[in-house]
Amino acid sequence: MRKAIVSALMMTLLLLPGCGEREERLEEGFGALRQAVTEAGSIHFQAALTADYGETVEDYKLDVSYDGQQTVVEVLSPELIAGVRAHAKRGETQVEFDGALLGAGPLDAEGLTAMSAVPVMMDAMASAYVELLWWDGDYIAARLYVGENSVLTLWLDQETYSPVAMEVASEGRTVIKSIITGWEIS
Repeated sequence: MRKAIVSALMMTLLLLPGCGEREERLEEGFGALRQAVTEAGSIHFQAALTADYGETVEDYKLDVSYDGQQTVVEVLSPELIAGVRAHAKRGETQVEFDGALLGAGPLDAEGLTAMSAVPVMMDAMASAYVELLWWDGDYIAARLYVGENSVLTLWLDQETYSPVAMEVASEGRTVIKSIITGWEIS
């Protein structure tokens, strides 16, 4: 019995160095993404986004371009608003729709909308406070503060450190879910 306990303790001690390396990969991965976003000449990707307004849920497919100072979001679907482009300057919460400021229906008390969620994500990747990093299956997950009552959770591919999904929760309720595809940095 005593040998079994000692063996179990030794096995645990042997595994601890691997845990430290794995935790370092979390910080390295998010740090690599943050550096890539802040130094990028441009970033392009698509986002399949679901906005939960409580009583209604709306789905969008968005094409996104980011140049470090501005995020341009073009609606690909729904068809009714396809082609509408929103422009958001870095650090600003207002979204400008091709020259006119329009409300896109706030999801929370801080004014988050379906169209402003992606610019909020881009700003968060560059500079938001990181509350927590963890392994979620094969992905690196990061929880970032993006407002007084809002938290953005971002999932990264563990090999490329590219974002693959995000969620925004406001006052404890998930208001945005998005799948990110085609992530390209130049």
